[in-house]
Amino acid sequence: MKIDNKKASIILAVLIAVSLIISTAYMFTKQGYHEDELLTYNLANSSKQLNVDGGWNTSEDFNEYLAVSPDNRFNYAQVYQNQIIDASHPPFYYALVHTVCSLFPSVFSKWLAYSINIFAITGVLILLYKIGKNITGNNLYALIGTGAYALSIACITTTIYLRMYASLTFFVMAFLYMSLKLYEKKNTVNVKDCIVLGLIVVFGVLTQYYFILFAGLIGLVFLVFKIREKCIKDLIKYIIAALIGAGIAMCIYPYIISNVLGGNRGLGSLNFSIDFITVVTYVIYKLGTYIQVLSKDLFLNQVWLFALCAVCAIGFGIYFRFVKKRKLGRKSMFIVIPSLVYFIGISLVSPFNSDRYVMASLPLIAMIFAFAFIKIFELFKNTKIRLVLPVSIVIAGAVGFAVVTPYYIYGKTNLYDKKTDNCVFVGTAMLEWNKCIDKFMQYDNTMIVQTPEMSRTLGDELEAFATKRGIITNGKISELAKAYMFNGDTDKQESDSMSKLKTDEKLDNMNEVTVYISRLANRDDIINYFTENTKFKNYELIQEDYSFEEFYNWYDYFVETESYCNVYRFY
Repeated sequence: MKIDNKKASIILAVLIAVSLIISTAYMFTKQGYHEDELLTYNLANSSKQLNVDGGWNTSEDFNEYLAVSPDNRFNYAQVYQNQIIDASHPPFYYALVHTVCSLFPSVFSKWLAYSINIFAITGVLILLYKIGKNITGNNLYALIGTGAYALSIACITTTIYLRMYASLTFFVMAFLYMSLKLYEKKNTVNVKDCIVLGLIVVFGVLTQYYFILFAGLIGLVFLVFKIREKCIKDLIKYIIAALIGAGIAMCIYPYIISNVLGGNRGLGSLNFSIDFITVVTYVIYKLGTYIQVLSKDLFLNQVWLFALCAVCAIGFGIYFRFVKKRKLGRKSMFIVIPSLVYFIGISLVSPFNSDRYVMASLPLIAMIFAFAFIKIFELFKNTKIRLVLPVSIVIAGAVGFAVVTPYYIYGKTNLYDKKTDNCVFVGTAMLEWNKCIDKFMQYDNTMIVQTPEMSRTLGDELEAFATKRGIITNGKISELAKAYMFNGDTDKQESDSMSKLKTDEKLDNMNEVTVYISRLANRDDIINYFTENTKFKNYELIQEDYSFEEFYNWYDYFVETESYCNVYRFY
């Protein structure tokens, strides 16, 4: 069954519009930010340094930390320099954010970065449709595959997360689509094709380093099939175009190599050792956790539903291959192999267990499942039965939005209803104040101090948390956690500015103050320090920090929340 191109275009436009309307509705409810979302604005817009060792900051200081100042608009040299200092990501996405924010100087708003994601996801859905149509030759099938992603929590989460992953997904889809177009040609690839492919590589590499892995997997499939088909001229042009694109990217940003091989988040920089049994149990746990992530994003947060769909898809795949003697088309391999290998590989090596690291593979995984069930329903001769699949996708989307909350919405905090005019934040060497900047903007003044005293129970809690989830820790988890605390920098100095609380005149003139205490700090000691060394002898809890149980992973507890603190009012 097919529909004409005009109807397909209209339906695609409706799918895109519905998906973006749903995302925008969630954005209105979004309260709070992931730490990296706040870093998006800082790294894109500002060179502002805050007083973080016993000094005071005003709400204007925090705004300058996140927004573009009027005299710093379209300053791409600063964007570039910020990425060199951060040493984690390439600069292109941040340049896009800076461009949008430069149109609205002195403004910090979630809608600015979101506008980039709107364009990126629109491009993703258009390219996903084109990829599906290229593989199946059927625009209805392509629409079903696109709808399976467009109406999923995965698509919504990618759209509302204010980082580079929507843009990364766009460039991955663009590279895949272009690779399919070039694969169709038999030693007829021209210069224009190579230029387009090279440009995609340039912008993909400069957006996020995971593009290199995904593009490499797609290129590997291209290489194998072109060698089999003896289209060596096409293969050589394809490789040269990709290498030139990568070379241009490295010329623009030569720090790519050092960032990929090390950087301040490279696992190789961490100074710890883990025994074999811990590795084995941890790998099993990592894969299991990412199955939970996939289930939430695409299968109504039900692992059993994912398992059922996976068993059906694999079972019928075996039936078609060995009973019906139907082989999977080579073009299909372009979406199956790269997406699944990428998903599994990233599941094992990702620094934190989060859907953001596998976002680029989720459109293709959604399409794989959709195409698998299309083949299954083709076994039925009654065409009306085949309508069950697109109807099921629409119903599943509606149910999903009703019962599953996307990541990065937050909204559980009451910290935006401030209790006092001023604030003190007490953190550790991990600089947790980064995660609360948007909340500090509501206070007249915020003092940030640091303590070297870590929670004395944290290590045991981490061990118990990991053990409860089936990881045989052998005492190594605390060691690994400490390495993460310092981002692998063993020379990092702990700071102690708590003593400034005793003598600060501004603090002494206040009648009350809101105090944020990092979950990594020793809460009881800090409370005692306040009551014994300042005028504030009484306190009440405003909001208690989240518990371990609300996180996928023991070290996600360090970063996966917009609160990150126990918060009190001292008076």
